[in-house]
Amino acid sequence: NATDNWVKFGKNASNQDLYWRIIRTNSDGSVRLLYHGTSTTATDAYIGTSAFNSSYADTAYVSYMYGSLGSIPGARENTTDSTIKTIIDNWYKDNLNTNYGKYLSTTAVYCNDRSTSDNTYFGAYTRLLTNKTPSYDCTATEDKFTVDSTVGNGKLTYPIALMTADEVSFAGGLWGTNARTWYYYNSANGSSTGSDYWWLLSPDYWDGGNAFVFYVTGSSYPGYLNEASVYNTLGVRPAISLKTCIKYSTGNGSASDPYTIKETASGC
Repeated sequence: NATDNWVKFGKNASNQDLYWRIIRTNSDGSVRLLYHGTSTTATDAYIGTSAFNSSYADTAYVSYMYGSLGSIPGARENTTDSTIKTIIDNWYKDNLNTNYGKYLSTTAVYCNDRSTSDNTYFGAYTRLLTNKTPSYDCTATEDKFTVDSTVGNGKLTYPIALMTADEVSFAGGLWGTNARTWYYYNSANGSSTGSDYWWLLSPDYWDGGNAFVFYVTGSSYPGYLNEASVYNTLGVRPAISLKTCIKYSTGNGSASDPYTIKETASGC
């Protein structure tokens, strides 16, 4: 039941409990979670707002990390952090790194799918707009953002990134169509992000002068998939993945009784 996917895990730097929603199980067995702030009724379930990349006039700027400009092979060198990755990493370092990093998977893959056959439309565009066939597969190693380099590109400093457009699609999201589904709602049946839109990890297209990435809308167009130039300022909702060894101590996954992680290092 998608309404029973609430998790309470970790505390922020102000010692407030943090809430998350279960997205799915990853290929390494870990459980992916979407940030929901300090309350199940939050209307600001993001860590802040940011551009995806402050520069936009190059195909490389659809990237979570990029290298040299001008081409996707160059972008896949992954030497420079995107604007949004810097925001996410700093938040993680300040809030989760010291006490909670040991519970998070370093082999979970966060897919920044830059595959393209025409140097215009990227993989998620073709899957979700053209073929209506979302996928959890991530083909190119360079696009598999991980901490552990044995299963992906090993370019993540911290085990945290963003939800993908394919994950939103599997959760009921549709291109340009209202989708009042769990990733949109808080427990008070309102928008988790109010009227604010929030970024996803999936590149959309390059029109020759502007790089576009997928996002999810807020209350004005409830929960649907759309696209924005990467320089726009939207909400940042991180995703993390709990290790397979994690046990929950209490809870049934409801908003009133969320799964609560047993914070012991046993087995992790």
